[in-house]
Amino acid sequence: MSSPPAPGLYCVFRRREVVIPAGDQLPYVDEDWADALVVVASGEVDLCCSRGGSRRFGPGSLLFFVGLGLVALRNPGLGPTVLVAHSRS
Repeated sequence: MSSPPAPGLYCVFRRREVVIPAGDQLPYVDEDWADALVVVASGEVDLCCSRGGSRRFGPGSLLFFVGLGLVALRNPGLGPTVLVAHSRS
């Protein structure tokens, strides 16, 4: 069993859900995703890079966007893509 953290070491997390409609894309803004661990809750997301390439991730993927040179998050599917971002408040 683990013991509780020492006083003053509690960390508060923020949970944010982002839905990208089918066939749509969101411009990538660094400040929106800073310090966030992102889970693909449903659907698929293409991470579109500034050099023209992209990579696709599906449900259950755990992502960290910082330093990737992203320009957009695109939903290539026929249904909505749901991303859940967890970051420190």
